[in-house]
Amino acid sequence: MFKLDKKKKRSLAYVGIIGGCAVLALTFFSICQFEKAKYKASETMRSSCQMSLDNVKAKDADALTDEASVWHDLAVFWDSATTDFTNISNQNAGAYKGTAIPAYIFSMATLVSFGLVLKDAEKVKEQEEKEVA
Repeated sequence: MFKLDKKKKRSLAYVGIIGGCAVLALTFFSICQFEKAKYKASETMRSSCQMSLDNVKAKDADALTDEASVWHDLAVFWDSATTDFTNISNQNAGAYKGTAIPAYIFSMATLVSFGLVLKDAEKVKEQEEKEVA
């Protein structure tokens, strides 16, 4: 087996730390964007269903409760769809927030680790210069 010197081990550790944080940040960011798109789509559908329900209620205010109404079945359908998409939208909002937070944390961790690596590299360089002198 070949042996790595301290400098190469340190470089590999730097790359591993920064690279790991960056890969995780990009992964969570990609998932976050997908969840954001799902949330926006479900919000659009929820508002569309709500608008359709409001239109039916404008024609007959008691359409949901009055089973004899011509608009009852349509009002029940749009009420059910609005309720379903409200639940879906709430779930998608939770998934979006749940992936946005780690994406932000890992992107900040990438920046902080990069700064710490630069600081450590400078410190090591100063130590090596003192040893040489």
